[in-house]
Amino acid sequence: MLFRGVILLTVLAGGGGWLKAQEVKYIDISNLRQRTELRVPPAPPPVCEEGKGCAGGGYAVFSVGDGAADRRDPHALAIYLLRVTPTDIDPVEPFRVEFKVLNSGTAPIELPVSPHLSELQPSDESVVFDYFSLALIVHAEGEPQGPSVNSSGFVELFGSMDHPETMMRLQPGEWIRVGANVKLLESPPEQVSARFQGNFWLRKNTFRPNPGGQSHEAHNLYPNETPTPFVSVRLVPRKNPE
Repeated sequence: MLFRGVILLTVLAGGGGWLKAQEVKYIDISNLRQRTELRVPPAPPPVCEEGKGCAGGGYAVFSVGDGAADRRDPHALAIYLLRVTPTDIDPVEPFRVEFKVLNSGTAPIELPVSPHLSELQPSDESVVFDYFSLALIVHAEGEPQGPSVNSSGFVELFGSMDHPETMMRLQPGEWIRVGANVKLLESPPEQVSARFQGNFWLRKNTFRPNPGGQSHEAHNLYPNETPTPFVSVRLVPRKNPE
């Protein structure tokens, strides 16, 4: 009996990793207006010269640094689509999705969890600041034997190390759930059977405000992606009245 008890205790101790698997947060942004506007200092008055017109005005520059995942990286995410409603979807209308964002790697990972970007900007609108963004993606593709479909829709969460409440450290096996309304960016012309799969991008961003303008640098981070099951749906475009 003592021997069997030692075995039982050993199994329970060795299973500590999976015993810790749990949901740690639920975020519902399906009925929320996300605040994502960022402020810039006012533009200086335009400089006008007779016969040459006026110079000045605002500008915006956006750049993304690209790269690739490293299979040896212990960080990984799996994005499950727990629920998609309805499953007959008019692609021009939002539909509800419940995402499960699982740390499927072997190391803790820091993720942004705030629906609002505006609150992360310093009170001084001229100050450069950094923030993280996590896009939760619904990727649509056609069924293997059906017509081609290639479209996506996504929602984003934001966070900053200067606002610790907007970041969350997920241990391996832990997950958060996110409820959101998503809209596909492209629509097929006819009804088609399709399948959805969850995906993501994770970025570190630098926002540089300038008088009347801005530059925005995004650097993709590459935790490994763990594939998740497909969800079958039908895309049913609304017929235009004749």
